Amino acid sequence: MKQEVCRVAISGATYAFDKLYDYDIPPELAGAVVPGVRVLIPFGRGDRTREAIVVRMGCDPRAQYERKCILEVLDAEPVLDEHALSLAAHLCSTLFCTFYDCARAMLPAGLWFRKTERYELTKSTTEAMRQELAATYPVLQNFSKRKRAIAVKKLTELCGGALPEQQIHALVQQHILQQTSTFDRRMNDKTVTMHRLGMPYDDAMAMAERGRSSVRMDIVSVLAQEGRMSRTDLKYMTGASDSTIRAMVKNGMLAQWEEQTFRLPEQPELSERKEFVLSQAQQTVYNRMEPLLLSGHPEAALLFGVTGSGKTQVYMRLIDRTLQAGKSAIVLVPEIGLTPQLICKFMAQFGSCTAVLHSALSVGERYDSWKRIRSGEARVIVGTRSAVFAPAQNLGLIILDEEQDDAYKSENSPRYHARDVAKYRAMQENAFVLLGSATPAIETFYGAETGKYPVLHLRERYSGAALPRVTIADMRGTIQQGYISAIGPVLRQAMQRCFAEGHQCILFLNRRGAAKQVTCPSCGWTPACPSCSVSMTYHSVNHRLMCHYCGKSIPVRRTCPNCGSTHLKWEGTGTQRLETELQQMFPERKILRMDADTTSTKGSHAKLLEAFAEDQADILLGTQMVTKGLDFDRVTLVGIVDADQSLFAQDYRARERTFSLLTQVVGRAGRRQTQGQAIIQTYHPQDEVILDAARQDYERFYEAEIERRRMLQCPPIAQLVVLTAVGERERDVLAALVAVKQRMESLMAGAFSDFCYPILGPAPATVVRVQNRYRYHLTIRCPDNKRRRALLDGILREAGASRNFRGVTMYADVNPMQI
Repeated sequence: MKQEVCRVAISGATYAFDKLYDYDIPPELAGAVVPGVRVLIPFGRGDRTREAIVVRMGCDPRAQYERKCILEVLDAEPVLDEHALSLAAHLCSTLFCTFYDCARAMLPAGLWFRKTERYELTKSTTEAMRQELAATYPVLQNFSKRKRAIAVKKLTELCGGALPEQQIHALVQQHILQQTSTFDRRMNDKTVTMHRLGMPYDDAMAMAERGRSSVRMDIVSVLAQEGRMSRTDLKYMTGASDSTIRAMVKNGMLAQWEEQTFRLPEQPELSERKEFVLSQAQQTVYNRMEPLLLSGHPEAALLFGVTGSGKTQVYMRLIDRTLQAGKSAIVLVPEIGLTPQLICKFMAQFGSCTAVLHSALSVGERYDSWKRIRSGEARVIVGTRSAVFAPAQNLGLIILDEEQDDAYKSENSPRYHARDVAKYRAMQENAFVLLGSATPAIETFYGAETGKYPVLHLRERYSGAALPRVTIADMRGTIQQGYISAIGPVLRQAMQRCFAEGHQCILFLNRRGAAKQVTCPSCGWTPACPSCSVSMTYHSVNHRLMCHYCGKSIPVRRTCPNCGSTHLKWEGTGTQRLETELQQMFPERKILRMDADTTSTKGSHAKLLEAFAEDQADILLGTQMVTKGLDFDRVTLVGIVDADQSLFAQDYRARERTFSLLTQVVGRAGRRQTQGQAIIQTYHPQDEVILDAARQDYERFYEAEIERRRMLQCPPIAQLVVLTAVGERERDVLAALVAVKQRMESLMAGAFSDFCYPILGPAPATVVRVQNRYRYHLTIRCPDNKRRRALLDGILREAGASRNFRGVTMYADVNPMQI
């Protein structure tokens, strides 16, 4: 009989050694080992147990090593289908990451396995032997007759924080101790105990009457009427105790079994489904998109609509048509804060076939949503970036709302962009990708301009609502006039008028905390994070300084550690400090603050937005969370407190990011019949980006920005690949990058002479040191092709395997959002 063989991707492999390994399938596991299931395999010289995923059947005929056997199959059915495995292979080859990293990104955390390593006494080791050897090997004193196995983590604690490696190695060599590994699921399926009658109704009722138990008679009557019921509901309906139900199961009156159930996220109270009518403009763009949706080929389009133009209604009509065609739809939003309002609309429209996927859900809720999607029960999936991997059955439509947002790009391996993944999935499954935005990414609009896909316009607000009046408030000289608050005179007067008319306002300040930094005016001292090369931000809620990169927090000093001065100065304004100023400025007004500090608990986004929608506050103050997707009837004023904050960042996307933020937040005002007003406070009132945002003139901004990108040779004109090196010693990081640069230039002069592009750097990252690790990078402007992938793949593998670069981690990022 021919030996069955499969190829697997192994967890924990570094990029330098990541490849598919061949393993024999033992006869007892034949049929259970199929592509997409996870298995346990022995790996390396010590045959350490590792988790792996089966990628394909068969073997590599060129492999020269002796194959080992699979130990165990972890999944009853594949967790990744053929499309998902193909997507993982694509991401692995284009994003320079391991196959298992890609596969893991596609699975919910509840499906992951936790590896627990233990040391245990071998079966041949008696208690007398252990006690005798404990004098020579004190580590054995932690074991006993009852405690023959101890987890490595616990044993480390018992040994004072460090394992006695020499003792343990000697005991393993003598077969006194052995190391074992177990793999446990982080989250198990949730089940509920169900009951039904275990015998005919007449017989069950006769038994209940003989016992003269009214509770038992009630149980029989209820189950006869309902057929089946959970134990919880049965106890609630009849008042029965657990012991009574167990006794009825034991004597055969009731049948009992466990049934799988789903942990559903808490849903807000839903309104009734509304039959909405598309405007003429909306109907026009829908009519152009419907043939693309139903073409049976991969298609894409850009829906370019001003804020408040009713893009969501077009989305819902497209989803409705997708469901009618028997297919599924995925809707992506950039921020968790956008999902509550969107979920309410989608649940009201599409009911229980809607599923939610985002990081604010519990592990169990996310896992159960994933199962509902995979089973086909949920066909409308709403979520943030990672929801692009949802195992939707018969996928027909993927929508990226606010597609320009940086949040769609992952900063951790795999460093994918949800837009690129959506396009690849559309190619796989002949689906339609719709990119929606009032301020499209420059790359997206460039793609439409060059004919890759059509652009569909919604130039007017829904129901004829007018765009807000925009006022640019020049903040130069306001301090000399006596205005020391972050709220200037123009914005303050506009807020007073807004409240007098019974309306609400939104204030945007993209800096959380109370003050940007604390300084000593005497000597210039500023508290810097001890682990990162940034100054710390003051938070007034707990009177501490916090680093927004590593999260380190320390108490505020009352005196300068350099000169002893007690006159410290608080510079800059964050959302906490602005909230305090607003309370003093408008003591009779209720303020809600929405930033990372107030939305850290589960459900906090939805509660804040619900409170504001129900008129429980007059002012919604927040960071980027308040700039996109929010729709409130009574908001007629939007104030942008510091419009210049991101304009002069050292990043080629700074102007685009500023324009998008300003345009989006301005669009929150006056979304019904009352015309809104927006106040942009700035110290650069003549800057073209500020003026274009005030005019809501994207085309003018795009024309200037694309010319600038051409001169800089930045995306979308040319692609950027950034090689980043990270390590604890700055000298080692720089030495590694210099060696890599020299090696790449040598290859470009030889084997890769057809792929010759300048290499810039090494240069420091925007923040050089984070968590005591230095970060420098090389930048290459070059097209995406097989030669680029081959060159970078070889370089990263060489660097990862080199002993000269120990302690330095290196990775590549294609078109990063920030450099």
